[in-house]
Amino acid sequence: MPGRLAIFSDTVFKEDAKTLIKNDMVGDLNKNYNIAPTLPIPALLNNGNYLYTHFGYLPSWAKDRSSMNINARSESIYEKKSFRESFKSRRCIIPLNGFYEWQIEDKEKKPYFVKDIKNDYLAVAGIWDEWFDFKLNMRVVTVALITCDANEKLSKIHHRMPIILEKKDFQSWLYNENLSELIKLFRPYNGENLNIYEVTTEVNKVLFNDLSCIQQIEEKQEGQLSFF
Repeated sequence: MPGRLAIFSDTVFKEDAKTLIKNDMVGDLNKNYNIAPTLPIPALLNNGNYLYTHFGYLPSWAKDRSSMNINARSESIYEKKSFRESFKSRRCIIPLNGFYEWQIEDKEKKPYFVKDIKNDYLAVAGIWDEWFDFKLNMRVVTVALITCDANEKLSKIHHRMPIILEKKDFQSWLYNENLSELIKLFRPYNGENLNIYEVTTEVNKVLFNDLSCIQQIEEKQEGQLSFF
């Protein structure tokens, strides 16, 4: 259940999705190495808008932020009232350069960074909705990542992972109205494509946000798990 994300380069994603992006409202990306819930995150909506959204999904009918979800389980997304209408008609792609998961060792939470070995980014399947924020007196687009069971490699750290789309499935995910076809995309990403390594515990601090967040800790203790 990714709760911290990183997006610092979207150039390759925008090239891969150029036929789907009708309105680039992101422009020059603001590099963010440690995105926590409620912070801005770019997403390509199925109306063609590529824009900054609120990381944390709120359905339009929600009275307050207590209904916020950062993830939606793929197994029940078409059943739950909070998610089913967005699954039907408000889907999006959230480009990430990687995400973080934590493993508890000796009562200590150790963060790991997860990224693609070959590709520049991970294209995560998501849903969106518009919610009126009375404090800001404006409508905001909110998003959630869709998750499934983790692959064998990642399950050593966490039992869930985001749904990661192949480039060939971008258009189908955004615009296919056959929901049974979309459900076929709900599968764990190949673990052989992922690089998973330990990073600094400074990531645990929401305000800590620079390149060192994603840099690998090279020194390994004997017997410590290694994922690369």
